[in-house]
Amino acid sequence: MARKVKQIDNAYTRDKRVQVKMSRVVRKRLTVFGGFLVAILLFLSVLLLVQMNQNKELKGAYQEKTAELKKLKDQEIALKEQLKQLNSKEYITKVARSEYFLSNDGEIIFKLPEDDTEK
Repeated sequence: MARKVKQIDNAYTRDKRVQVKMSRVVRKRLTVFGGFLVAILLFLSVLLLVQMNQNKELKGAYQEKTAELKKLKDQEIALKEQLKQLNSKEYITKVARSEYFLSNDGEIIFKLPEDDTEK
């Protein structure tokens, strides 16, 4: 009682076979294009992370340079003030009298001995 099973060969079954083949092709295409899309997304994500890291480093360097600039500007202000003082005749005479013991005409400078207890 062995029966043989035969395939029905009509338009409906042919269309069904074509649909199955097309669905396989569509799945393969989706897989390939999906893989490309995932690869592109991964590349862009890595690029974004690298850019964020570089941005953080540059911000740190910018803050350091800004602090250094502020320090140099303060130093410039101090040096300009010192230059202004050095151009002042009163300041020069004060420094000359206190550090180099220069005197005006008729003045006598006495140097007092230092205490040994302070040493």
